[in-house]
Amino acid sequence: METKRPAFLPKSWDLPESIRKRLGDEAGRQRLMDEDGHLLLILHQAPEPEDNEIRKAVLLWNQPTGEWKSTPDGGGLAALDAHMQTYSRNIHTLDEQVEAAKTPRQYFDLMKHVTPLLRATRNMLAVMQDAREARPEDRRLINFRDRAVELERAIDLVAEDAKAGMEFSLAENTEEQSRFAHDAAIEARKLNRLVATFFPLATLVAVFGMSPPAEVIKAPGFWLVLGAGILIGLIVLAMTSIKGRD
Repeated sequence: METKRPAFLPKSWDLPESIRKRLGDEAGRQRLMDEDGHLLLILHQAPEPEDNEIRKAVLLWNQPTGEWKSTPDGGGLAALDAHMQTYSRNIHTLDEQVEAAKTPRQYFDLMKHVTPLLRATRNMLAVMQDAREARPEDRRLINFRDRAVELERAIDLVAEDAKAGMEFSLAENTEEQSRFAHDAAIEARKLNRLVATFFPLATLVAVFGMSPPAEVIKAPGFWLVLGAGILIGLIVLAMTSIKGRD
């Protein structure tokens, strides 16, 4: 019984049954199939966060005669060349965006693009290495494998730069917040000292009102209230000084 042809496989492709039975309804992960002299490369288009982890397949078929076919774009190995050029352009664009990023939010948004592209590039490199080993006499595959190595190295550097930039910007923001908190603490201590300095006067005004000084001095309990205000003010001043040293 002939295996059902997957929808992503062109109707004109007469792949052997040994390969068709290994294919599911979806293209699945990037991989290579080498059966009965037929070589099938399943790759993924450059991913984007908007894809929601749904990858679009790029298929390349090498027939026993040596002829290459490709889909969704025709041209055989020329389509593979264009495929890698797309990866190269995307990596270059992300590299420029990482260089221009300043805030943790900008780095985080970029990482949503960098991470899936890094994973896809590494998987593509694994497929091209398998293809090079499956057809060691085809120097074109060696060159494509070497290009995949360069792409993987480039996106890995972009990912490392984005990660380092995000960590640095987070540390810088933390330091700035600590400096603001320190400045606020200094201002608070100054305010507490002012409160401690004027507490005796505020106490006198609250108890005796705004009467003339001569009457206030003669008022009963004046010296007791004044002494209590000074004592409490000194206590407040001492407490703020201790907290400041801590």
